[in-house]
Amino acid sequence: MIGDCNILKSLFFLFLLFSFMPVHAAEPFECRQADLFDYGLIRYQEQKWDLAVLGLDRFIHACPEDSRRHEAAIYLALSYEKQGKTEEAAGLLRHIHREGGEPEASMAALVLASLYAGEGEAGQSVLWAENLLRSMENEDMRTAALWMAGGQYLKAGNFQGAAARWDFLTGEDRREAEGLWVAWQERPEKGRKSPFLAGFFGVVPGGGYFYTGRRQAGTTAFFLTLGMGAASWEAFDQDLPVLGTFLGLITLGFYGGSMKGGMDEVRLTNRNIDASHEAEVLSRFRKEADFPLDRGSIRISLPF
Repeated sequence: MIGDCNILKSLFFLFLLFSFMPVHAAEPFECRQADLFDYGLIRYQEQKWDLAVLGLDRFIHACPEDSRRHEAAIYLALSYEKQGKTEEAAGLLRHIHREGGEPEASMAALVLASLYAGEGEAGQSVLWAENLLRSMENEDMRTAALWMAGGQYLKAGNFQGAAARWDFLTGEDRREAEGLWVAWQERPEKGRKSPFLAGFFGVVPGGGYFYTGRRQAGTTAFFLTLGMGAASWEAFDQDLPVLGTFLGLITLGFYGGSMKGGMDEVRLTNRNIDASHEAEVLSRFRKEADFPLDRGSIRISLPF
């Protein structure tokens, strides 16, 4: 009986002891390497891409629960792009688009559209730009997406597709798009040649080259074809049909190659004229836009 009383007294004493002990609320866990985000962001702003990648990548892996992880991943993807690692950048941006919340997911789609446009992958650029148009309401992002989608259609020669996208633009953006749309179609005629005429003049060996202004190539083609033809004729005249046939086939090859070469030269000249025209137009209508994030902003080119 006495032993039971002692046990009860001990339990009562422990109850009082724990009742008066100070109670502390559990403090939220803080990542000890959170300062890596600031380090990576500063290096990004300084355009030190290697150091930016180092800091941001370590931050994302060390602090997976940090609310800034998706923003850090966007800066990381942009740093990869500056290093020429477009596949790594695209993969990371697609992950942000799937897993991130707003505005990071929309920003990732916009950067993807710009990245693919810069790489000449028009289909992917339009896909991401129009995905963005369907999924967000930010007017600045919408304008940027319309610019990129319309630009890709314009480069592909689909003027109706470009006009359909740019019809949704307003104010100065719409006037600028209309100016670009008109300027793009004003192909210069100076220096342009006709492939048909190159083929016609190519009936005379080397004539197509002379038409394009490549006189040395035309002269070489003329005398080479003429010489091989003369050799073939001489072989037949000497009763050497096998050799004559062989040299005749070579002569036909030179003749056909000369005609085709002149036509290809014309097409190349015309493509170079068009490329110079397009580069000049885009340099006049080049657009860039800044988009804010929580801890900074990014500048996105709106290439075509």
